[in-house]
Amino acid sequence: MSEGRLEGKVAIVTGAAGGIGAAAAARLAQEGALLVLTDANEDGVQRVADELGGEASVRALAHDVTSEEQWQTVLESALEAHGQADILVNNAGVFLAGALTETSLEDFKRVMEINVTGVFLGMRTVAPAMTEQRAGSIVNLSSVAGLMGSPFLTAYAASKWAVRGMSKVAAKELAQFGVRVNSLHPGQIDTDMNTRQREQTPELIDKLIRAIPLRRIGTPQEVAGAIAYLASDDSVYVTGSEMVVDGGTTA
Repeated sequence: MSEGRLEGKVAIVTGAAGGIGAAAAARLAQEGALLVLTDANEDGVQRVADELGGEASVRALAHDVTSEEQWQTVLESALEAHGQADILVNNAGVFLAGALTETSLEDFKRVMEINVTGVFLGMRTVAPAMTEQRAGSIVNLSSVAGLMGSPFLTAYAASKWAVRGMSKVAAKELAQFGVRVNSLHPGQIDTDMNTRQREQTPELIDKLIRAIPLRRIGTPQEVAGAIAYLASDDSVYVTGSEMVVDGGTTA
């Protein structure tokens, strides 16, 4: 493999068992990164790790992103294996669609816990290692739902607006230490999550696709390309930004 933009960098990617997370892992590996991949689906994330090279360059861990203790274990695994943590991709998340009046408090709290608390804990855990080495890139997966009002997405949109806001605050706090923080905002992407939602609300998803100027949903690989850019030194002067990958939906 020719030397890539991330040669020798160590990247932690959450939610890496499939979809955008697995595509990001593959792209970062292609760019030369050493990987620590995590997911609640232990078998799935191990399968991705095995496909990308196994223990020498890719570690896989079962991970509940809402657990402080498990986040510490993830960081310690990266430091033990490679001595540093250069990139954090906070990708793990859940999707929920439903009318405001039909969204239960339990479901709302679950979405916020995974999508918001998980990102908060990831940044809080990894930031000290990055500030100590005075370099690092954090990429937080938000959504176009974190840029605009989206009917039937009260819980999901609330969580993704929160990710956007936290990213901006962290970007300003950590910039003096050479650590960059950006949010990434995918639109409709062809993932298992999208497929499951299409099965539940086909009319809603079809309507959303018809509203995309490029007239198609995106691929996980297209989002992974944006992640690789934000993770690399090609974006060394980019922090606190909102990168949108949505086929023109929010243009």
